[in-house]
Amino acid sequence: MSRPPMPETPYATLRRRLARRHVLMLILACEVMVVGVANAGRHRPPGIVVDQTVTRGHIIT
Repeated sequence: MSRPPMPETPYATLRRRLARRHVLMLILACEVMVVGVANAGRHRPPGIVVDQTVTRGHIIT
């Protein structure tokens, strides 16, 4: 014999909504991490080229 379903309480809906918010926040955090890792290789430190060097990518400021 099974129990009848419990009536919906405001606390239960609050928990479900918070769980959904947490999942969305975790997804957003993962997306930020992936985009950050993808853009990390493209970072160029600021500098003004005074003299060209033999080694590509090096700057004498």
